[in-house]
This record gives sequence, C-alpha cells and structure tokens, in this order.
Amino acid sequence: MIPIYEQGQGKGIGHGLDSFIARFDAICKEHIQKKRAKAFAFIFYDFVDQDLRQILKDQGVFAKLDRLSGSDLSIFYLHTGTRHAIQRFNTAFLEKLGVDGATPPCVVFFRLNGDKFEDIAVAQLDNADLIHGFNELYRVIESYIKSGSSRAGEGLRALRWLKSGGGFIAIEVFRAALKKAFEMLF
Repeated sequence: MIPIYEQGQGKGIGHGLDSFIARFDAICKEHIQKKRAKAFAFIFYDFVDQDLRQILKDQGVFAKLDRLSGSDLSIFYLHTGTRHAIQRFNTAFLEKLGVDGATPPCVVFFRLNGDKFEDIAVAQLDNADLIHGFNELYRVIESYIKSGSSRAGEGLRALRWLKSGGGFIAIEVFRAALKKAFEMLF
C-alpha cells in the first residue's frame, strides 16, 4: 500500500504528487526489480465518501491490505483534500487508460512489461460502506492476486470487471497523462 499525498512526502510512507509523477515509471520498475511487486493497482474513490475514506485511513485496514498485497502487488491510492480536484483526476486518468466506463469506487489493476502497461483491468466496487466496503476491497485484491490476471473477478458475482480497450499503454503516455491530470487539478 503506497499512499500519494496532495503535498509533501507524507509521514514516512508514500509520495507527494510531484515526486510520484516524476518517479512513477522508476517506482514501478524498482518494485519489479526488487521483487516487491509483479503487478500494480490504483484504488479510486470519491473523497467525499466518508466510509471508504475511513476504511483506507484505518491503520488496521492498511496493514491487512499491505500484508495481502505482499510482494505480488503494489497498491497506490490518492489522498487529496478537494472533491472537485479528485473527480477531475479520476475522470482524466480512467479515460487515458481506456476504462472510462468505470466510476469510483473502483480498483484499476495493471502490469508493466518493459515500458508498456498491459493487462489493464478495473474492478468496479459496489459497497463503499463501512460494513461491507473493506470485505469487498479485500476480496477484489485477493482474487486478483490469486488469479494473476483480469479474470480475477470470475468468482465474485457482485463485482463488475471491466477490461481496458487498449490492452496496453506506453509508460511515457501514461506518465504524460498522469502529469496532465495533476496539472488540471491545480
């Protein structure tokens, strides 16, 4: 679990927006080289959704998801203060990945192959409430790790899995799209 903060470096874990944008491809490659990850994911949610926000802020939840992802998956999630900014970012990012049919809350999974992102898949989350939200998020991540692919949601009836139309996206295009989306925020 790797948080991305609106300003600064966070509190020992995670990245500030600027450092994340500048180093995103290096971060992914480093995680693969050091065997910290085989694939990657972003958790997207509406920042006014207090339940899912509270789920991700909980240290126990963070620890459980971090242990689950282990060396199989690096999970990034965004922290920002303004509703409008994150909505614009979510829209731009999901469109650039070719998964504009997805709406937060969702999890975007992808793999890095050389300089290209491949196997982009989105798990659309249905339960953002405190009672069911963590279990659904945990099951989605667990299912992806166990299957190792976008077929992860086959055993989860309540989830809607979307596949990116592009199949792969060049890392430079991805980073440029990410930078453009962040520029739109501020």
